[in-house]
Amino acid sequence: MRRSVIAGLLAAVLVVSGCSNGNDDASSSPSPSTGSSAVSAKDAKSHGIGDITVAGKSGKEPTVDFKAPLVAKDSSKIVHRGKGKPVKKGQLVSANMTMVSGNTGKTLQSNYGLKKSAQFPMDSKQISPALFKAVKGANIGSRILLLLNASAQQGQPQQTLVYVIDVTGAKTIPTRAKGTSVPPKKGLPKVKLAKDGKPSISVPKSKAPTKLTVQPLIKGKGKVVKAGDNLTVKYTGVLWKNGKEFDSSWGKSPSTYTVQNIGQARVIKGWNKGLVGQTVGSQVLLVVPPSMGYGKDDNNGIPGGSTLVFVVDILSADS
Repeated sequence: MRRSVIAGLLAAVLVVSGCSNGNDDASSSPSPSTGSSAVSAKDAKSHGIGDITVAGKSGKEPTVDFKAPLVAKDSSKIVHRGKGKPVKKGQLVSANMTMVSGNTGKTLQSNYGLKKSAQFPMDSKQISPALFKAVKGANIGSRILLLLNASAQQGQPQQTLVYVIDVTGAKTIPTRAKGTSVPPKKGLPKVKLAKDGKPSISVPKSKAPTKLTVQPLIKGKGKVVKAGDNLTVKYTGVLWKNGKEFDSSWGKSPSTYTVQNIGQARVIKGWNKGLVGQTVGSQVLLVVPPSMGYGKDDNNGIPGGSTLVFVVDILSADS
């Protein structure tokens, strides 16, 4: 599975490992000519975070002003402190962001005006340590200024990138599904849960279903998952033919997996179809035929033509 926490160019810089599952909006991405060559410190006209002015109300797209080019060390400061609760390690943060080129002073990308805020986990193994440090402890409603030296796009030279981040929310994600147990239909794989909620899956010695099977094992009491939602889940996947586990988020760091734009996400069709309509807090058994999985071709150790069995805990869904 592929991790996805922040879309577009923001992801390219702020995410430690991963790539987008969603369809990036090409109109929000800069053209190849937007970037410019690396600038030396002696040629810079601005040299630090104190040379930058950020204007505008929090929650509205900011105006960022400085004399370009800017060459400065990685740093951050709170421009405006919000009145909400402090952001904690392990939470899922929602934010609006603008990214500005230090070389030119031009905006490279912004998600203000879009229907969805960017989301990222407060986990330094998933996001840039600089972003983690800047946001940890900031109150919800805060506006943060972050300088980060990185490449705005693959193949471009590094530059000092200027981020303005408005923290709009933060919530603690449950560690496992929680709700009412649902008896599964006969003939389906059996699932046993460890004390921490990790599933073990036993596959029956029978012919695999030819159609997608969606069986809730735990019915959560949260919101109904709609197409377009961003999900946080845990999962385990095994092969129907021999019960061999081929992938699991349990026991990994991080142990959660983010799916952007479910229904059209860059995951297998069985997930896109099977998870929409379920409720947050649910644990769902998916039996996925090859046509809705990886098809006839081998994929990272999964033989072509395999029927897949997943147990998915739906921990969060945001529109």
